[in-house]
Amino acid sequence: MADNRKYYYLKLKESYFDDDAIVLLESMPDGILYSNILLKLYLKSLKNGGKLQLDENIPYTAQMIATLTRQQVGTVERALGIFQQLGLVEQLHGGLLYMTDIELMIGQSSTEAERKRAARLANKALPPPPDKRRTFVRHSSTRDRDKERDRYRDRKRERVRNGTSPRP
Repeated sequence: MADNRKYYYLKLKESYFDDDAIVLLESMPDGILYSNILLKLYLKSLKNGGKLQLDENIPYTAQMIATLTRQQVGTVERALGIFQQLGLVEQLHGGLLYMTDIELMIGQSSTEAERKRAARLANKALPPPPDKRRTFVRHSSTRDRDKERDRYRDRKRERVRNGTSPRP
């Protein structure tokens, strides 16, 4: 039986690190550390649609986040405060933290979807079979046919006027 696991991934735009909030964040003392924590929080929130929670009923606390990101509690608390000021994180009811831009960054897939995608790419790379190759045939337009018919009619009239009969 095929293994069909579901995968979530984070899609970052090429200009992610040029965003004003990220530039400001990284320019602060310990800013690179905060940026690293932010990326880890984005990854932790993927399964829950941007919500930072252990399960449906337990939101992550600063202590839990510090443990998961392998940072000191004080650093995580400062980082969360800065994230809220920059609008990167919102605090919802019951202390639940929500990553605001996450909906634009979430992608998901499964092993079966990846297998099908790889097969499609492999098929696309192959040349078409010989009998399926296109042959181009020039089709006359209606205007071209009308011009040709008018020329034939004019030649026929000219022959009648000149007294020469058309060739059999």
